[in-house]
Amino acid sequence: MFRALLVLLAFLTAGCAATPTATPAPAADDAGFATMMIPHHEQALDLSALVAGRTTDPTVTDLAFRIDREQVEEVGQLQGFLNLRGAPTPAPTGAMAGMAGMADAATLDRLRAASGPAFDRLWLQTMTAHHEGALTMARDYLAGPPGALSEFARTLLRTQQIEIDRMRAALGPV
Repeated sequence: MFRALLVLLAFLTAGCAATPTATPAPAADDAGFATMMIPHHEQALDLSALVAGRTTDPTVTDLAFRIDREQVEEVGQLQGFLNLRGAPTPAPTGAMAGMAGMADAATLDRLRAASGPAFDRLWLQTMTAHHEGALTMARDYLAGPPGALSEFARTLLRTQQIEIDRMRAALGPV
């Protein structure tokens, strides 16, 4: 019995030594989701950075801070996911036309020029639409076969929905 275990252990060890040590590449959906979500989150960081000096509303300041902290962490997670698998990470590109929820150049210009309550309202509307775009992307990813980023996407759905609800409450009745 002991000898059989030694033979089995030797066989398994030899098999492991022949196995490549590199982490397998992510599935196309995983890499595609991560590659799209990184610039999406980077725009959220840009939007959050616009808040300083343009608002006196503590709710907007708090939301921007929370969004900044969450998105920085999530960008790092997505970059790490791609790096560990040898997949390229997207270069910062600014707004990507056609990506769900991305603010266009005109909206960004209006935000840069605004301050006070006008800024607050436009920022809350823009960030709400931006987060809704992220929810669409996460739902689309989760509609496919389970992937390595499924838990990430489910967490994103929960956290960004909470922020959307807070932003809508801050906007007040329509």
